[in-house]
Amino acid sequence: MSYADEFRTFVKTAGELKPEGSTQSGSSKAHYLLRNPQMREFVKGWAREHPDLRYDEWESLMTELYAGETTDEVCLAGMMLGHYKPFRQQAPLDVLDSWIGQLEGWREIDTTCQSNYTAQELLAEWDSWDDFLLGLATRDTIQHRRASLVLLVKPVRDSADSRLIDTALANVERLKGETDILITKAISWVLREAVKRHREAVGAYVEANAESLPAIAVREFKKKFETGKKT
Repeated sequence: MSYADEFRTFVKTAGELKPEGSTQSGSSKAHYLLRNPQMREFVKGWAREHPDLRYDEWESLMTELYAGETTDEVCLAGMMLGHYKPFRQQAPLDVLDSWIGQLEGWREIDTTCQSNYTAQELLAEWDSWDDFLLGLATRDTIQHRRASLVLLVKPVRDSADSRLIDTALANVERLKGETDILITKAISWVLREAVKRHREAVGAYVEANAESLPAIAVREFKKKFETGKKT
């Protein structure tokens, strides 16, 4: 049994196939309704059982999972990305790009992009990351465009480095005219999370662009800016 087969066996034995037509994950792939805590525990246990895993084996496994037929496999890959920090830092950005290209729907995108890469990781290789993030926002594929924002949610929340908010706002500016909820909600998310470390810069940007930003993003941002709470 291959490593990927071990993950697929877990999905099909621990989960329950969702009914036809359910779209709660935003993906059209099969979904076995596994909960995040279940999947995280499996990843931790699997990692303990494979202490000698090499980078090339990990990358091959990840590529198989991202190409999987179920949302659960893709989400497990996102959790593996978070669990294996040294491998994550070793993975080339073009490999990450190819994995993002396999994502569909908010849950798959966010499990990979929302909290795995830290501000420190981005800033350590900033020239490469800056080009990468700005490039993602120009892509035809909506998963790449959402990723251009979601990858910055944790970094702008955790670091006051102005380079992060500058790139986040540049991507918001490029994407603010889109109406798909995958983009409008991502804009709201990154603006709200920037309030803690970049209050002055993000406040000035929203005030100057309130008429052209998605209405939902402006409403949710103002609530967070004024009260410190999303709702």
